[in-house]
Amino acid sequence: MADSAVSFVLGRLGEFVVKEAGVLQEVGSDVVLFRDKLQWLHTFVQQADHRRRRRGGGSYMDVWVQQTREVALDVEDVLDEFMLRVSQHQGLPAWKKWLRFLTTCATQISVRRELSGRIAMIRARLDQISDHKSSYITEYSSSATCWASPPISTTDGWDDELEVVGLEEERLSLERLLLEGDKRRSIVSIVGESGIGKFTLAEMVLKSPVVKRHFEARAILVLPPCASVAYALKWIYHRLCPFKGTPAISEEIHSAVSSHLKDKSYLIVVAGADNLFNWSSVLDALPDNDLGSRVVIISSIKATLNGLDVHELRVHHLDQKNSNILFCRHALGVGSRNQHPNKSFGSKLHLLGSQYREAQMDEACEDSLESEYEKHMDRACKDMFEVTSGLPLAILLLGRLLRRKEFPEQWRDVLRHLKSMKPSSRLEGILALCFDDLPHHLKSCFLYFAMMPQNMSYNGAVLVRVWAAEGFLKHRKGQSMEDVGHHYLKELISRGMISLLEKGCIASEGSMAKKVVIHKRLHAMARHETQEGSFLDIYDITDIPSSTPVRHLFIQNLTSTAYTQMEDASFPKLRSVRCNFSEYWENKDQERLYSAVDDQSYHKNSLRYFGRSKLLRVIEFKGLQVKKLPRMIGCLIHLRYLCIRNSCLVELPSTISNLINLQTLDIRKSKVKKVTPAFWGIRTLRHVIASKLHLPKSVGVLKNMQTLGGMVCVHPWHNNISPIHNMINLRHLEISKLTSHHWGALSDAFKQLESLLELQLIGDDIPFNLFTKYSLQRLQLLYLCGQIIMGPEETEELWSLPNLTRLELQNSTMNPGFINKIGKLPRLAELVLRDEAYEGEELVFSKESGFCNLTHLELYSLSGLSKWKIGSESLMKVEQIIVHECTNMRLQLEGEQVLKNLKEFRVIDMPDNWGVEEAGALSEKFIRVTMTN
Repeated sequence: MADSAVSFVLGRLGEFVVKEAGVLQEVGSDVVLFRDKLQWLHTFVQQADHRRRRRGGGSYMDVWVQQTREVALDVEDVLDEFMLRVSQHQGLPAWKKWLRFLTTCATQISVRRELSGRIAMIRARLDQISDHKSSYITEYSSSATCWASPPISTTDGWDDELEVVGLEEERLSLERLLLEGDKRRSIVSIVGESGIGKFTLAEMVLKSPVVKRHFEARAILVLPPCASVAYALKWIYHRLCPFKGTPAISEEIHSAVSSHLKDKSYLIVVAGADNLFNWSSVLDALPDNDLGSRVVIISSIKATLNGLDVHELRVHHLDQKNSNILFCRHALGVGSRNQHPNKSFGSKLHLLGSQYREAQMDEACEDSLESEYEKHMDRACKDMFEVTSGLPLAILLLGRLLRRKEFPEQWRDVLRHLKSMKPSSRLEGILALCFDDLPHHLKSCFLYFAMMPQNMSYNGAVLVRVWAAEGFLKHRKGQSMEDVGHHYLKELISRGMISLLEKGCIASEGSMAKKVVIHKRLHAMARHETQEGSFLDIYDITDIPSSTPVRHLFIQNLTSTAYTQMEDASFPKLRSVRCNFSEYWENKDQERLYSAVDDQSYHKNSLRYFGRSKLLRVIEFKGLQVKKLPRMIGCLIHLRYLCIRNSCLVELPSTISNLINLQTLDIRKSKVKKVTPAFWGIRTLRHVIASKLHLPKSVGVLKNMQTLGGMVCVHPWHNNISPIHNMINLRHLEISKLTSHHWGALSDAFKQLESLLELQLIGDDIPFNLFTKYSLQRLQLLYLCGQIIMGPEETEELWSLPNLTRLELQNSTMNPGFINKIGKLPRLAELVLRDEAYEGEELVFSKESGFCNLTHLELYSLSGLSKWKIGSESLMKVEQIIVHECTNMRLQLEGEQVLKNLKEFRVIDMPDNWGVEEAGALSEKFIRVTMTN
């Protein structure tokens, strides 16, 4: 923790010297000298931090590291407070700036002198700390082991699709427990050590075709700590009925779940519940309907339920053979070790192969080299199994760690070090080595997961925005901050520190991690590292402090009873605050919500409490029930990320335009329609995400804008000029209520938006030629809602979207000719047609239709469609089809080479025997789902 803290402050110092040279004047030399001093100490702090995690440290060393970290953080406070005071006039009109300068000139001089004095005091303290190190820490070696070389920065293997290794016996046992036995509802408890693969086992079985066909309703969820019964039932219902609104109050949720499942065979899998979780209340909502339903509980110990039989399934460690397979996959790459000899045992082994070729060795020498390689790998696998005892999490992390070691000696030293530890401490030893191996910039990003709720999935784009706001991303020439952040995210996945849950854009140049998760052992490690040194505090429900020097604060399940403790709260050093308000607030019905004046005053006051923290960079409140943000929000000059998620918010104060450093405004799920025009003049804006925010007639020069979501057009655009014309770096755009007054200007703007990757347009009479002008060449995702108009002269034209991978059309009323046109899109992999997207009684996919790379096809609510014909040798690469509420449609398949790569045909809310006779053998791939009662 000290290493990453000092490294972060050094980066801030460098940026400060460069960017603020105009205001530093004579103070600049003091800052530079201090930075140089801190750089020298950083090397020793880094090694001391590593030593503490490996050996436990010593009392003198711990004190020295703690004091050095405190000094570094004091410097950050001084710099931020200085810039807060000299930046008060920024964002004002020119005449006000001049007036403010004349009236505060003397103050500015005194501020610089104060800064110089405070830096001098900190330098004196740093000199004293250095002297103490020389006096008290005499037996300190600065030498590093050979495996502690500079870490290799690579994203190799970040999106590997790895098959599950082992667990075959457990898989068969679980399938028997789910599919066999009597028809009464039964409960299965999957137990085992953390990191042994319990959730992986359950997920694998849940996705198997035989289980999908057996159960009419299926849901899997992971509960966060201290989750309530209402929360669990709400998410069970959401998983079962994703297209229906979730009831607002607990009684309605209970009734909705019971009603939906009463006549269905169901499988519910729940993980993450703590020992005090009220299982009886959850099971009370899951009917015992004599249809063979099953409930699976995943935990470290067997679930005990009063009066109910629980079938226990214990997951065991991997044996030597499966451990070797898993280890080689992560240490060498996908495949067996025989397929990747050049990556094995340190990448430098490939030099042996090159030496062999240069010397033209004979066959005997080649056999000797191969034998040496096998001998090294056999020894490494044996040591690995001794260190990990076959625990999959430990094997994965160790393999990913060694994958970045270039020399065979580094492999041996790592394994030798771990073998020297007590068996009970080896997993912690692997975690420490993996963390120590992270570059400085990745350490800060990884530790930020401690600010996130446990057992949750995280949006990759949101993580990157927060990292940028915190200052964790290092500038790279030719790359945006978002590009750098997504590279960091991929590297953390590649190292096994977090796991990829869902991949984003399919096109190679835009591929990214859309959703990620972190294992609870790694999450616990991040929290342990950050909670030392007052870096991060985590509070729950009633244990809110009145005052603390903490820099990052995460409050979960905040309720009204906690507010009284915050009336005198003060967090002067706070840089970021994340707060999840209790379900008590989220589950109120809307009428009562708007009439609950006292409740809203509590929430409004909470913002005022944090408004005293003038150094805040990040604010994220979810479930906050206020109609309007207080004006004091405009005083937080350092604020870069503001996220307020709630359905009550209707107004933002005009002072929000004072946030001259703001990068992200996220007000999704709110009712905010307008924002002061001055807001659109903030040059640092990169992401503005809303639900129905009015787009003004004109905006400032927003060349950094990357995301513009939830915009509504309320003004016509004249002379082919739009507010988005100068947003040349825009990548994600969502606009609604487009009319004939906008299409010409939008078409002209597309010529400037060369970086656009995702586009959502909702409007009237969308011109077909909007996408034939050879613009939007990088566009990958396109959603169109509204009728598409194609003139007679455009019947021979095609859309020019060479990188489009996903197309979703709604209410487009397109004809068969249009289907054949989009079938010519070269990289289209996913097609979704919903709500009268197609006009006609017969939909035909033939060999001539194209769709050569289509893998995913969805049809939703096409009520006018009576026949769907799939011809021979068409849709050859389609793997998944979803048909939802197309009740009048009849399926017709022609030829033998029809859907030959199909893996799943999901039929949702359709007649019971729909498609069985027509599909023939393909009906075995049908997965029937009923979401309506």
